[in-house]
Amino acid sequence: MKLPAPFFIVGSPRAGTTLLARMLDRHSRIAVYHETHYYPLFRSELTRYGDLRAPENLARLIDDVREVVRVQGFLAPPRREEFLELLPEPTFEGVFAALLWINARRHGKARAADKTPGHHAYLSEILDRFPTSPVIFVMRDPRGAVPSMRLALRASLSSAARMWNEAFRSYSRFSGRVYLIRYEELVAAPEETLKATCAVLGERFEDEMLRFSERVPERLAALPNFQKLLQGVDAGAADGFLRLPPEDIRQIEALCAEGMESLGYAFSAGEAPILSMPPVSKLAIAVDRLRYYGVDRRRWRRGWMRWRILLRLRLRRPADWNPR
Repeated sequence: MKLPAPFFIVGSPRAGTTLLARMLDRHSRIAVYHETHYYPLFRSELTRYGDLRAPENLARLIDDVREVVRVQGFLAPPRREEFLELLPEPTFEGVFAALLWINARRHGKARAADKTPGHHAYLSEILDRFPTSPVIFVMRDPRGAVPSMRLALRASLSSAARMWNEAFRSYSRFSGRVYLIRYEELVAAPEETLKATCAVLGERFEDEMLRFSERVPERLAALPNFQKLLQGVDAGAADGFLRLPPEDIRQIEALCAEGMESLGYAFSAGEAPILSMPPVSKLAIAVDRLRYYGVDRRRWRRGWMRWRILLRLRLRRPADWNPR
C-alpha cells in the first residue's frame, strides 16, 4: 500500500506548534498527531530491539509504541495488526510512519503528520529517512517563548533560554531544507500564513482551519497549558513580553542574542550584550527534571512509562538484542 509521506512540525517549545497543528488538523485531508515523542523515547535504545526484520524484534518495538499511545491517551491504542497492515517496511521509521497513518485513517484523513517540537534535535535523521516529507519549523521571539516555557514547563530562565537556543541552532543548520513559520506571523495573519503553509504541503486552504477552536480534542482541552486553544487566535499574544520585568527582558535578549539577530527580532534597547550560556551540570539537569514533574500525576505517569520500557530493554540479555 503506497501512502503519502507524512509531514512534520517541529520547533521551539511554546512557540505555537500546537496552535499550528490544531489549525492544520481541521483540514479535511490532514490529521496531526499531538506529540508522539517517538525519537527521544526510542531512538537511543534502538539497538536493543535488535534487527527489526526479525518478527519478534519488530513486535517488541510495536508493543512498546502501543504502550506509549495508551498512556498518552490521544489515540485508542492500535492493535499490532494495524501496524503491520500499514507498515511500509520493517524499520524504525516504518513503525513511526505506520503510527501516523493509523491516526490519519482513524480520523478519515488522507495526509498524516506529527507535531513534536523536540524532534528538531533529530532533523538530520528525519530529513534523511523521510526525503519527500515537508518539515515545518516554528519559532517565536524568545521574549515570548522563554516566559511561556517557565510557566508551562516550570523551567528556570536559563534552562528555557537554552531550549530556545537549541531549537534555533537546529533551524540554522537545516534552514535550507525546512519551512519556517514565525509565531508572530501566525497570530497576526493566520489566514495568509495558513494559505502559504498549505501551498508548501500541496493542499488547498480551507476556511474551516480558522475555526480550530470549535473542535479541540477533549484530552487536549483538559490540559492547563492548552486552554488558550479554546479561545481562538489571540493577535495580541505576540506582544505579551512587553509586560515582563525589564531585567528579564535584558537577560533573555543577552542569552538569545545570536538567534534573535539572525531571525530579525529587534532588541529592546539597540544591541544587547551577548552572554554565553552557563555550562550544564548533571545536578542542574536533575533539578530541572524534578521541577518539571513537580506534583503533576500525568507527567509522573508518562515518566514512569518511559522508565519501565527502558528498564525492560536494559534487563534483556545482550544475546537477545545484538543486531544480526
